[in-house]
Amino acid sequence: MQRDAGFTHIAFIIGYPENLIYFVLMKIRKPKPEELNSYYQTYLKYVPEDDILAALITQAEVTQKFLKTIPESKASAAYAPGKWLLKEVAGHLCDTERILSYRALRISRNDKTALPGFDENEYTPNSNYASRTLSNIADEFRTIRESSISLFSNMSGEMYERRGITNKADVCVRDILFFIVGHERHHLDVIRERYLS
Repeated sequence: MQRDAGFTHIAFIIGYPENLIYFVLMKIRKPKPEELNSYYQTYLKYVPEDDILAALITQAEVTQKFLKTIPESKASAAYAPGKWLLKEVAGHLCDTERILSYRALRISRNDKTALPGFDENEYTPNSNYASRTLSNIADEFRTIRESSISLFSNMSGEMYERRGITNKADVCVRDILFFIVGHERHHLDVIRERYLS
């Protein structure tokens, strides 16, 4: 094994989806609590793994299988008045991962432009997730995740440590990868506990 910029280079193969094989060359260490801003720290409980790139890859199949088991009748329901439909929560995962991956791309390329936040409560009602099937949204999520895996799997250790400002907070690329995994798992828990129980 080689060591570079604090990252252990390893080689292993993960098949997701079943017809694709990824050669992952780095174990990306989960940030320590003190390395995360206070908002990101609230997601630590969702990511017990130490290798967050492997977590991103394996979580993709878990999420796909889970979303595909949900009947459309439940996907078109909200757990309370004024709350998103279940399939809008899945759409929110799509929007958020796209935005976070874009932030990671820019920061990894050493772009020092401060990046704005976004208001999911504006994005979701202005999307068409409510009129789509959950199966269709799950397919879109799969495509987005494949793109994210490709992006993060091909970064160097130095790129993971580059820092930037997003939504007025100082983050590094590794923090963003961590948050993608934690944010997804948080919302899957919300679906299980509030929409499907």
